[in-house]
Amino acid sequence: MKKFVAALFVSMMMLGSPVAFAAVDCTRNSPMDEVGDWFATFGKKDMEKTRILAERKAKRVAACTQREAAKAAKQAQKAAGDMKKKLGF
Repeated sequence: MKKFVAALFVSMMMLGSPVAFAAVDCTRNSPMDEVGDWFATFGKKDMEKTRILAERKAKRVAACTQREAAKAAKQAQKAAGDMKKKLGF
């Protein structure tokens, strides 16, 4: 019974920890993003600039979110493996 309670506690902690410790702001632009956006919108009209910037930002956010989800999944798998070793499963 103690092992079950310990495993439940560790799994609850494991599910909450990747979000808290690996919080990354995917909406923030880096200087390289700014330069790339400037080159992409150079000489374009206002409406076209807005559309291009929105598309590029959406692509960056989607890619960042996928990377962070993959990192969190990898950390969860590693933690689950460590928990199994500790509990003797």
